[in-house]
Amino acid sequence: MEEEISLGEIFAILKQRIGSIITWSLTGLLLAALYTFFFVTPSYQSTSKIVVNQTQNAEQAITNTDIQTNLSLINTYQGIIKEPIILEDVITNTGSKLTIGELRNKLTVQTEDSSLVFGITVADENPFTAAELANATASSFEQKIGEILDVNSVTILSQAVANPDPVSPNTPMNLVLGLLVGMMIGVGLAFLAEFMDKTVKDEKFLEQLGWSNLGSVLQMTEEELSSTRFVQVTSEVKSRKAKRRV
Repeated sequence: MEEEISLGEIFAILKQRIGSIITWSLTGLLLAALYTFFFVTPSYQSTSKIVVNQTQNAEQAITNTDIQTNLSLINTYQGIIKEPIILEDVITNTGSKLTIGELRNKLTVQTEDSSLVFGITVADENPFTAAELANATASSFEQKIGEILDVNSVTILSQAVANPDPVSPNTPMNLVLGLLVGMMIGVGLAFLAEFMDKTVKDEKFLEQLGWSNLGSVLQMTEEELSSTRFVQVTSEVKSRKAKRRV
């Protein structure tokens, strides 16, 4: 037997269990806030930007061919930056306790389309450490790249600066997701409780079972019940019996 539910019934179920839905929504929001503020370690990023020029003669004007050659080598520079020849030098110069693998995981190289400029970005739990490692990586690359490739000049365009604003976690997004997840759980449980409830609520339930409705009894409040003829007559009978006994 298939059951169909109308849009009006859906809103009725949600309205009936709105308290539970709100409770679950606030619970999800609270759990997301606790996770974000107390269990997630903030991460900070700093970026040092550099440009590499690989022309045969530094006094020559840079041609379009030179630019295309340099652009084709950007991926090569990215790979070199993450190699031990650079990272070991960074660890030694900064006195860092990181391993080469750990430093490599913290480091990303950001490129721009059709641009010779690329950035060395380091993420760390300490904003000042992130800036120090990014600057040390750019400096090491500047010193070592000439030994690896025929590069005429490397220019550090901007030094990395400690950024006090964390890039993760994304607090607003986490809170919104927590609220939405809690709301979804509340709505899901509301419909589950409604469908698991097999008590007779209206005539439609009887029709689905194929039964005939022989009648119904309305639920009355105490005030309505006290105003009925039956109660009034009963009260009068009790009052008369009491008088006779007296």
